[in-house]
Amino acid sequence: MVRRARSGQVGVVDLARELGVSTATVSRALNDSRAVRPELAERIRAHAHERGYVPNRLARALSASVSRAFVGFVVPYVDTPAYSAVAAECARLLSAGGTQMILTITENDPERELRQLRELTASRVAGLVISPSTHMLPESRELLASIPVVELHRASGITAPGVFSDDERVLDEAVGHLAGLGHRAIAYLGTPEALSNGAARLQGVRHAMGAAGLDPDAMAVHLAEPTPGNGRRGVDALLDARPAPTALLVVGGALSIGTAQRVRERGLRLPDDLSLVVYGDPVWFALSDPPLTTIRVSYSEHARRAAEMLTDLLGEDPDARPAPGPHLVVPELRVAGSTGPPRHG
Repeated sequence: MVRRARSGQVGVVDLARELGVSTATVSRALNDSRAVRPELAERIRAHAHERGYVPNRLARALSASVSRAFVGFVVPYVDTPAYSAVAAECARLLSAGGTQMILTITENDPERELRQLRELTASRVAGLVISPSTHMLPESRELLASIPVVELHRASGITAPGVFSDDERVLDEAVGHLAGLGHRAIAYLGTPEALSNGAARLQGVRHAMGAAGLDPDAMAVHLAEPTPGNGRRGVDALLDARPAPTALLVVGGALSIGTAQRVRERGLRLPDDLSLVVYGDPVWFALSDPPLTTIRVSYSEHARRAAEMLTDLLGEDPDARPAPGPHLVVPELRVAGSTGPPRHG
């Protein structure tokens, strides 16, 4: 009796050699081709099962002109829920429909991003979900124009549908909440204007300040790439300034994580020493002492929409394909214990 091999160790060449037939015959039998006699096809399939053969879907994809079996998921980071949670849920949803997702991480490096996009397109992936780097290269945009693309969180300037947070709407709520508590010295920590969402957020918070009767030009602002380390440094820059703000509004998931860490390290009592509004949906925001007032973003909804939109782009029904431009997910302000009236307000 032939010993069963571990899954993935046996290939078509092995099966063909063991059965004394050609690799083409094995491939046809495993793909249910009528070109192989039924009794031979059944013998090949039975032997493949006994040997633990698993089809190499990636090899099959590479041998085709385009395969719907694989799509790319290109993100700058995976160390925050904005990317890790969306990637995990997207992979689950796409896999349920028979499509596997190839994750690549650019580390926000435009040269690395270009190399990865070239590799993915050379591999003939069917399409991409991408959150572009801050300074995407023109060559990358040209590649994206050649395949179905759904943008995530950030827009690159290409003509494509995208899933984005409607941050401007919720910022009106957040600033209004702080102003209603009596805060006048509100500082803002956000992402760079070079990012599409960074520019929209800064515009939104300035508009919200004006709507609340506050001077947008008097607001202390610190913009930085969205990393926890930059969140920590942003806290120091804003809170060490004089006069110090009585409230801090952070818009960016990774920045918020670093902010929460640094506020604790500085020994600040929330909301007595500082009112704090953060952004994102880490579970521990609600478990902090006190729980943090949060602009909650539904990353599962971002993932669902991105997966559905890419699936529709790859489908055969042109009427089901999403229109280019932003498709917005509305965040929610969840007021908790980290915001209160200013001590000297």
